[in-house]
Amino acid sequence: MIERVTGFDIIPPASSAILAGAAGQATRNARRIYVSDLPPSANQQKNISLLKVILSSSSLLTVTTFFSHVMAAIGGNAAGPGDAVVSVYINHEKRFAFVEMRSVEEASNAMSLDGIIFEGVHVRVKRPSDYNPSLAAPLGPSQPNPNLNLTVVGLGLEHPFRILVSGLPYYFTEA
Repeated sequence: MIERVTGFDIIPPASSAILAGAAGQATRNARRIYVSDLPPSANQQKNISLLKVILSSSSLLTVTTFFSHVMAAIGGNAAGPGDAVVSVYINHEKRFAFVEMRSVEEASNAMSLDGIIFEGVHVRVKRPSDYNPSLAAPLGPSQPNPNLNLTVVGLGLEHPFRILVSGLPYYFTEA
């Protein structure tokens, strides 16, 4: 477990070779997603083995591992095989994270994950407030690929009686 000095945790980019130089910085705002309503236990460690992820409950998943595996499962890895997540910045006090993806297209595909359940909680997935669609347009698609298989992660099930209620306090229960 990582010992925190502050409420902010940062993992340095894992794929610096892919995103090296000015091209990586120029596309950074378009490659980030904002994830809110995270459970208090959320972290961004990358040292969980795939075997543990497959054999364990979702409570052992980290933000990095979770989004990388979900992107692969829905067919959202536009930049090829490997982890779609490059880095994660979490604010534990306010329960949000900035997740940086490898490509603009993968970030756009991740937008379709709004409302996905992470550690038993529906999380919100949006663009960061500093995202500028007109600047991002020449860098890649701004909308998710319509051919993503969202049903494998319990999303995309359009129903007239389905709604998302999020941001409820954790002490609320179903009973």
